[in-house]
Amino acid sequence: MTAPDLNSTAVPAVAATDPFAPSTAGLRVFAGIGFLLLAFAYGAFIVVVLGQAYSGDGASRPLVDAAQWSMGLSVVAGLWALCLPSSMASHASRRTAVRLQYALAFAGPVLAAIDLA
Repeated sequence: MTAPDLNSTAVPAVAATDPFAPSTAGLRVFAGIGFLLLAFAYGAFIVVVLGQAYSGDGASRPLVDAAQWSMGLSVVAGLWALCLPSSMASHASRRTAVRLQYALAFAGPVLAAIDLA
């Protein structure tokens, strides 16, 4: 009986067929879906801001600017996760970028809605 070679670079056959293995393509799909989410979030942002403008004094508040920055940075995080090649971004950093993309997209309409005063 021979001991397994610990310095071997061969990938086991099970890892190639494992449906739960980390996938860069899956993260890129989620980053693309995040852009669709961002379109809906921007629509919700516009509804909130226009509702506040018609019901209030018509002046925008400081959190509206923060909401726009949040959605703009969501685009940057999504493009980073979607477009960078695998040699430049690790799976963990790409996963963090997708999570950041979704969080910033949700934060836009929330920040605009909080801005009621």
